Amino acid sequence: MTNEEKGSRRRPIGVWVVSAFYVLSAGWTLLSFALVFGGAIRLTAAQEAYFASLTGVDWFFSLAIGVIGFGAAVCLFLLRRVAVAMFSVALALNVAFTAFHVLRTNWTEALGGADLLGALFGWLILVAVIVYARRLAGSGVLS
Repeated sequence: MTNEEKGSRRRPIGVWVVSAFYVLSAGWTLLSFALVFGGAIRLTAAQEAYFASLTGVDWFFSLAIGVIGFGAAVCLFLLRRVAVAMFSVALALNVAFTAFHVLRTNWTEALGGADLLGALFGWLILVAVIVYARRLAGSGVLS
Protein backbone atom coordinates (compact mmCIF):
# COMPACT_ATOMS: atom_id res chain seq x y z
CA MET A 1 0.00 0.00 0.00
CA THR A 2 1.43 3.38 -0.96
CA ASN A 3 1.61 6.35 1.37
CA GLU A 4 -1.11 8.02 -0.69
CA GLU A 5 -3.44 5.06 -0.19
CA LYS A 6 -2.71 4.99 3.55
CA GLY A 7 -3.41 8.71 3.83
CA SER A 8 -6.71 8.38 2.02
CA ARG A 9 -8.18 5.80 4.42
CA ARG A 10 -10.98 7.19 6.52
CA ARG A 11 -11.04 6.68 10.25
CA PRO A 12 -14.12 4.85 11.50
CA ILE A 13 -16.33 6.90 13.84
CA GLY A 14 -15.39 4.57 16.71
CA VAL A 15 -11.75 5.59 16.36
CA TRP A 16 -12.79 9.23 16.75
CA VAL A 17 -14.93 8.36 19.79
CA VAL A 18 -12.14 6.42 21.51
CA SER A 19 -9.61 9.16 20.75
CA ALA A 20 -11.91 11.89 22.08
CA PHE A 21 -12.64 9.83 25.20
CA TYR A 22 -8.92 9.42 25.96
CA VAL A 23 -8.11 13.09 25.34
CA LEU A 24 -10.97 14.15 27.63
CA SER A 25 -10.03 11.54 30.26
CA ALA A 26 -6.39 12.64 30.27
CA GLY A 27 -7.45 16.28 30.54
CA TRP A 28 -9.86 15.53 33.38
CA THR A 29 -7.21 13.57 35.26
CA LEU A 30 -4.66 16.38 34.94
CA LEU A 31 -7.25 18.96 36.01
CA SER A 32 -8.27 16.83 39.01
CA PHE A 33 -4.68 16.49 40.20
CA ALA A 34 -4.09 20.22 39.69
CA LEU A 35 -7.18 21.03 41.77
CA VAL A 36 -6.24 18.58 44.54
CA PHE A 37 -2.58 19.60 44.77
CA GLY A 38 -3.42 23.27 44.28
CA GLY A 39 -5.68 23.13 47.33
CA ALA A 40 -8.89 23.97 45.45
CA ILE A 41 -10.48 20.71 46.61
CA ARG A 42 -10.57 19.79 50.29
CA LEU A 43 -9.59 16.24 51.03
CA THR A 44 -10.91 14.06 53.80
CA ALA A 45 -8.48 12.72 56.37
CA ALA A 46 -8.58 9.30 54.66
CA GLN A 47 -7.81 10.89 51.28
CA GLU A 48 -4.91 12.88 52.75
CA ALA A 49 -3.54 9.70 54.35
CA TYR A 50 -3.88 7.85 51.04
CA PHE A 51 -2.00 10.50 49.04
CA ALA A 52 0.66 10.70 51.76
CA SER A 53 1.17 6.92 51.54
CA LEU A 54 2.00 7.01 47.83
CA THR A 55 5.63 6.48 46.93
CA GLY A 56 7.61 7.51 43.89
CA VAL A 57 7.01 4.03 42.47
CA ASP A 58 3.24 4.52 42.86
CA TRP A 59 3.39 7.83 41.02
CA PHE A 60 5.61 6.34 38.32
CA PHE A 61 3.20 3.47 37.62
CA SER A 62 0.20 5.79 37.67
CA LEU A 63 1.90 8.01 35.12
CA ALA A 64 3.10 5.04 33.06
CA ILE A 65 -0.41 3.57 32.85
CA GLY A 66 -1.77 6.94 31.74
CA VAL A 67 0.97 7.42 29.15
CA ILE A 68 0.52 3.91 27.76
CA GLY A 69 -3.25 4.38 27.49
CA PHE A 70 -2.90 7.78 25.87
CA GLY A 71 -0.23 6.40 23.52
CA ALA A 72 -2.53 3.54 22.61
CA ALA A 73 -5.27 6.01 21.74
CA VAL A 74 -2.86 7.98 19.56
CA CYS A 75 -1.78 4.76 17.83
CA LEU A 76 -5.41 3.83 17.27
CA PHE A 77 -6.08 7.28 15.81
CA LEU A 78 -3.09 6.74 13.50
CA LEU A 79 -4.62 3.34 12.62
CA ARG A 80 -1.66 1.37 13.97
CA ARG A 81 -2.04 -2.27 14.99
CA VAL A 82 0.25 -1.79 18.02
CA ALA A 83 -2.70 0.01 19.70
CA VAL A 84 -4.22 -3.38 20.54
CA ALA A 85 -1.15 -4.49 22.51
CA MET A 86 -0.79 -1.10 24.19
CA PHE A 87 -4.43 -1.04 25.33
CA SER A 88 -4.01 -4.61 26.63
CA VAL A 89 -0.88 -3.68 28.60
CA ALA A 90 -2.66 -0.62 30.02
CA LEU A 91 -5.57 -2.81 31.17
CA ALA A 92 -3.32 -5.45 32.75
CA LEU A 93 -1.23 -2.84 34.58
CA ASN A 94 -4.33 -0.94 35.69
CA VAL A 95 -5.99 -4.04 37.15
CA ALA A 96 -2.79 -5.18 38.87
CA PHE A 97 -2.00 -1.70 40.21
CA THR A 98 -5.53 -1.21 41.53
CA ALA A 99 -5.51 -4.63 43.23
CA PHE A 100 -2.15 -3.80 44.77
CA HIS A 101 -3.48 -0.48 46.08
CA VAL A 102 -6.67 -2.02 47.45
CA LEU A 103 -4.57 -4.54 49.39
CA ARG A 104 -1.68 -2.24 50.41
CA THR A 105 -3.28 1.13 51.11
CA ASN A 106 -6.49 2.65 52.40
CA TRP A 107 -7.63 3.11 48.76
CA THR A 108 -11.21 1.93 49.33
CA GLU A 109 -11.56 4.03 52.49
CA ALA A 110 -10.09 7.11 50.83
CA LEU A 111 -11.89 6.83 47.53
CA GLY A 112 -14.92 4.81 48.50
CA GLY A 113 -16.77 1.90 46.97
CA ALA A 114 -18.13 4.15 44.25
CA ASP A 115 -14.59 4.68 42.98
CA LEU A 116 -14.02 0.93 42.85
CA LEU A 117 -17.21 0.68 40.83
CA GLY A 118 -15.86 3.45 38.61
CA ALA A 119 -12.63 1.49 38.14
CA LEU A 120 -14.62 -1.60 37.14
CA PHE A 121 -16.64 0.47 34.68
CA GLY A 122 -13.41 1.90 33.26
CA TRP A 123 -12.02 -1.62 32.81
CA LEU A 124 -15.18 -2.66 30.97
CA ILE A 125 -14.78 0.32 28.66
CA LEU A 126 -11.15 -0.61 28.09
CA VAL A 127 -12.09 -4.23 27.33
CA ALA A 128 -14.64 -2.95 24.78
CA VAL A 129 -11.94 -0.71 23.23
CA ILE A 130 -9.56 -3.69 23.01
CA VAL A 131 -12.22 -5.85 21.35
CA TYR A 132 -13.01 -3.01 18.93
CA ALA A 133 -9.32 -2.43 18.11
CA ARG A 134 -8.77 -6.18 17.59
CA ARG A 135 -11.71 -6.25 15.21
CA LEU A 136 -10.26 -3.30 13.29
CA ALA A 137 -6.86 -5.02 13.15
CA GLY A 138 -8.47 -8.25 11.96
CA SER A 139 -10.33 -6.48 9.18
CA GLY A 140 -7.18 -4.74 7.98
CA VAL A 141 -8.13 -1.21 9.08
CA LEU A 142 -5.11 -1.08 11.39
CA SER A 143 -1.70 -1.59 9.83
